[in-house]
Amino acid sequence: MKFYFREKELKLLKLMYEASPSFIVLTGRRRVGKTELIKEHLKDKRSIYLFVDHNRSSELLIRDFESAIRKQLGLKEYVRFERFEDIFEYLMDLDERIVVAIDEFQRFQKVDPAVITGLQKIWDLKGVESKIQLIISGSSMGMIRKIFIDQGAPLFKRADNIITLGPFDPGEIFRILEDIGIEKREDKMNLFLLFGGTIYYYRLMEKFRIRSFEEAVDLLILDDLAPLRNEVREILIEEFGREHATYYEILSALASGKCTKKEMGDMTHISSTSLAPYLYDLIDILQLVEYRIPITEKAGKTKKGRYFLKEPFFIFYFNFIYRNMIHYTIGNLDSIRGDIRRDWRTHSGRIFETVVHGLLARKIATEYPRVGRYWDRKGNEFDFVGLDLKRKRGIILEVKRGTLSSEKARSLLERLVDRSTAFPVKGIRFEYGIVAEDIEGAGELRKDGFLTYDLDDMIP
Repeated sequence: MKFYFREKELKLLKLMYEASPSFIVLTGRRRVGKTELIKEHLKDKRSIYLFVDHNRSSELLIRDFESAIRKQLGLKEYVRFERFEDIFEYLMDLDERIVVAIDEFQRFQKVDPAVITGLQKIWDLKGVESKIQLIISGSSMGMIRKIFIDQGAPLFKRADNIITLGPFDPGEIFRILEDIGIEKREDKMNLFLLFGGTIYYYRLMEKFRIRSFEEAVDLLILDDLAPLRNEVREILIEEFGREHATYYEILSALASGKCTKKEMGDMTHISSTSLAPYLYDLIDILQLVEYRIPITEKAGKTKKGRYFLKEPFFIFYFNFIYRNMIHYTIGNLDSIRGDIRRDWRTHSGRIFETVVHGLLARKIATEYPRVGRYWDRKGNEFDFVGLDLKRKRGIILEVKRGTLSSEKARSLLERLVDRSTAFPVKGIRFEYGIVAEDIEGAGELRKDGFLTYDLDDMIP
């Protein structure tokens, strides 16, 4: 697969390369394309790429780095490194412009934490006068923050720039899918609701010559030799080792709609008071979970917050695979396929709502500074709310997946207007609207004063 998008990031990396010495931190969750971005930047440059394998001992990793330097930079056979600091010093002493990329740098906290302070010392002594562009990459935002961002962090204020790489948005993924031969919009939407904006999964689709949602599920997930068959398990084991089973329980509870600590505690073997460190790991390290509060609440001052699993593939896995693990293990795949056919529309509808939030939040940000959801303990919920408190105006939107007939859309809007009396902030002049993939009779609804957004409005 060719390299897609990331023009702004490449432009910044090139600019900083030309201004060497420079120190760049690149972060973002797994599989979003950090390594591909680095490799694209390294093209046509004197460079070396180093990967921190936390399954290797410190001594073996030094030999790995030494071998890479010997192969990529022509290091003499008789030169040997005894410490990581020796490696950093050698690279910063080179009398030529060079890019050094160290991938999964945060893993040094497991391999040898002293490496981090060692790099700080060498950078302060030699890096600032060198010709090096140092790129540090890591998939754990929480760990990166502890190393580079927090006050008192070992490499605090050393980085010239910290780039956070996010997943691709639906429009970008739709373009990629077109390039690999998927033209139906229904397939594009289903695939995005299955894999989200994680480019790794679409690279697999191209390799396996997949042309539909059903093929993606069968060949990438369900088949005995499917490359994603053990994806979730491997990620959790790699990150959490023997404790991975506990994280499995928590993620399963979240995927089934258990959004509060009490609900999660009731469904798992972990008490609600002991969940905090596990949730921290899932939010900050793997970035699989997010904490949301109603739009009317203030962060840190409310007990109405809920936790949500936000990675589409993980949601799919726990809803359709993990809860049917016996069928999955013995190869009774028809049963799982039946569940997917029956429940996919409801399952994907919840993810579609989250996708809509991301798309509309950017679209209306200048008009409505605050956007979010609303819910209360009485069961009142609104899918999308935008507020401009200064001008005392707002919008409330109902979000539905699929195509809505004019009659269905009008019925939903009438009920939405009636329900809006439950919104607790008074004195706001609201507009009401509907969001769906397609809305029949949208023009007539707009003439009647309602807002309508379909996929063409949100994804040009």
